[in-house]
Amino acid sequence: MTSEKVEIVKDVYWVGAIDWMLRDFHGLWTPKGGTYNAYLIIDEKITLIDTVAPNFSAELLDRIRTIIDPAKIDYLICQHVEPDHSTAYAAMLEAAPNAKIITSKRGAEYLQKSFPGMEFPIEIVDDGETLSLGKRSLKFVQIPMVHWPETMISYMPEEQLVFSNDAFGMQIATPYRFADQIDDWYEPLRSYYSYIVRFNAAAVLKAFKKIEGVPIKIICPSHGPIWRKNIQEITDIYYRWSSSPEQEQAIVVYSTIWKSTEQMAHAIREGIASVGVAAEIYNLEDEQLSRVQGAAMEAKAVVVGAMTYNIDPYYPTAAFMPYLKHLRPTNKIGAAFGSYGWGGGATKVLTGQLKDFKFEEVLDPLNVQFRPSEEDLKRCYEYGQEIGRKVKAAFS
Repeated sequence: MTSEKVEIVKDVYWVGAIDWMLRDFHGLWTPKGGTYNAYLIIDEKITLIDTVAPNFSAELLDRIRTIIDPAKIDYLICQHVEPDHSTAYAAMLEAAPNAKIITSKRGAEYLQKSFPGMEFPIEIVDDGETLSLGKRSLKFVQIPMVHWPETMISYMPEEQLVFSNDAFGMQIATPYRFADQIDDWYEPLRSYYSYIVRFNAAAVLKAFKKIEGVPIKIICPSHGPIWRKNIQEITDIYYRWSSSPEQEQAIVVYSTIWKSTEQMAHAIREGIASVGVAAEIYNLEDEQLSRVQGAAMEAKAVVVGAMTYNIDPYYPTAAFMPYLKHLRPTNKIGAAFGSYGWGGGATKVLTGQLKDFKFEEVLDPLNVQFRPSEEDLKRCYEYGQEIGRKVKAAFS
């Protein structure tokens, strides 16, 4: 049974879909499910903003029918063509045969290429163009590369409400549609941003400039809860993540088989913490990599460890390195450590990667052959202290 629609402001409704069983979203770990948000505006021109992912078209239409006959819809606003936003257009056009799809020039191009053989009734809008709906209007702002090149957002000045597309979104399924109704939004928001958005942080900052000074009371993203309180707080967080997300903290990540690298990791973390720097530790064999990526985004120092497997880093650490690269970690301190048996090589590879990723500073690696002695663990502790002091110096 379809749950009720949610009225955000008068005659503006959330009518999207809830995916309670979602556990992987493009590789992003989603342990609490997700949502695909669509928004229905009742005015002289009935308008639907965005649609939903495959297999949720019926839920979308059922929810719309609790408000209005879908056949009365005039406009379908396509802000982003990725399938989790656009797959339901075929079903919507069947239910609303007189509707026009409003999108950007590149959005029109991508729609045709995404659905070869289909003919769409498209009306192209330019950056900054306004569409009158009757008592209300939508102003379209193109924000390319926040997340794809065709991405745009829609602003309703009469309500100071922005339909923000993937920006300010997260993946979490709850019975509630507003962020102020839930307590655990920070971690899923951070994970979503670090995995989906952070790689194009420069584009996010350009988007901020385009909407600078625009009054915003409500943010309606394409995924996750709607923001209707603490708008300044959430925009400040997003701006920080897009400019310089680093905090006075460090993370130590590692993978191991025989626990030697694990012993090193704990000694390094203790050394970092001993100088007053918050330090978290993650065994990459037990963690979802997209979750660790979120923690790495906010860490000033990222310390990566792996035993040498043949001549390379053990697989879990090797798998994590692209996640680290996609954070564009130019303001970070990096270091590599690890154990080896008959031959080394892991830390050389990891150190080279940290340098290739343009880390601000990369320490010489720390190696231990076979199992660490008490003297080796002391060296690890002192290595951590050196890292911790560099973190503190960066914020002094």
